[in-house]
Amino acid sequence: MEKRMITFPCSSTQIQSQVAKRKYLSHCASWGAKRARSALGGADKHALSGASLPPPPHNNNTAAPASSTDWANLGDGPAGRIAEFALATDVADYVRFHAACRPWRRCSPDPRAGGLDSRFLPRDWIMLDKALAGPRCRRFLNVSTGECIRMDLLELDDHRLLALTPEGLLLLLHEATLAVRLLNPLTHHLTDLPRLNALLQARGYESARSLRVYGVGLVADASAVAVCFSCPMVLAVAKPGDKSWTVVNEEYMYSALPFAERFYCATCMGAMVLNSSDQQLVMVADLSKSFGFSQMAHSLHLVDNGGELMLVHRIHSNYMKKYDVYRVDVEAGILIPVKSFNGRDVFMGMRRTISVYAGVFPLVNADTIYLGWECDSQILRYNIADGSGVPCQCSPILGYRLCPDSAIDCLCNCIQGIGDRLA
Repeated sequence: MEKRMITFPCSSTQIQSQVAKRKYLSHCASWGAKRARSALGGADKHALSGASLPPPPHNNNTAAPASSTDWANLGDGPAGRIAEFALATDVADYVRFHAACRPWRRCSPDPRAGGLDSRFLPRDWIMLDKALAGPRCRRFLNVSTGECIRMDLLELDDHRLLALTPEGLLLLLHEATLAVRLLNPLTHHLTDLPRLNALLQARGYESARSLRVYGVGLVADASAVAVCFSCPMVLAVAKPGDKSWTVVNEEYMYSALPFAERFYCATCMGAMVLNSSDQQLVMVADLSKSFGFSQMAHSLHLVDNGGELMLVHRIHSNYMKKYDVYRVDVEAGILIPVKSFNGRDVFMGMRRTISVYAGVFPLVNADTIYLGWECDSQILRYNIADGSGVPCQCSPILGYRLCPDSAIDCLCNCIQGIGDRLA
């Protein structure tokens, strides 16, 4: 399968002087900020994959210093340190560095060989939508910086997208063989997981046509993958190289989330965690000690709020609509009511929640839950500090309220305000 990586027009003849090299590095460092300002508009000319960045600015009036340095051949020591810094900052920066020129590739390992190494995971990147450039092109947003890129994912030609992981990976299904794979969209590394044949056949399913995934994530130092399947409804775990999936639970899960290298689930009984040693679910916090729960009118949503595990209790009935938020104290095994997201906000759908820092996006209010239509068809956003809600706008033409469909749609709608309109 063809792999597309970014290519920089970088050669030793192009970057002979210190001045030019400083401008080149400054250009690379500021590219993300420029992309953030352009937000999600159609004028997005450059992508991390399938296109090349413009060459560094060149000043014809600037004379090269008497003792010029061949920056393309820094040596493995300095260039290696730069590569380490780029990887520690963002795997996207590392991919750009690795693709710059042959000498720099020599001192930085191929990112496609990174596998599920946590350093190579695009944790801050989420896939938003399809882009206009082609059927395989997708937009990705860095929720920490606001940078937006487009990726041409050739792997989508023969795979069906099942779900997105909070680590930024894509869970894919090859329907012809029922092979499951994890794709790193920035490095294009594919991790093979067991096929679904045995799992489906054991539960009377002849095909994966109705298969859905509503929770997936890495566990046990990224050595295994946990997936909450629907149709059939099972929580299953597998490692790369395993022959089959291990079924852990067959009960309904309201939400599932990898957090601090462990896999958490929210059930009607409480917050549970997957014990990697015996593949069993263990109670972390019992709901009955904090609030009453109705399986018909309530739902539970786990949130990784900037390194803090939280639980949103969604209450929907004929006489009440509210959202109570709790911090999950894993050590004490209790739920602590809170009225703040600590300067962050949450975009919430029925199956996914995304927490972002409010300062990244000017039109986003802190301590607010932005709701997809699947969660609430009347309230657009809900302030957890004072319990106030802003209703969805009613279309004068269609005669009904217009609300985003999911958590991703909520995020897209808010980001539209800082750049060009999404396609």
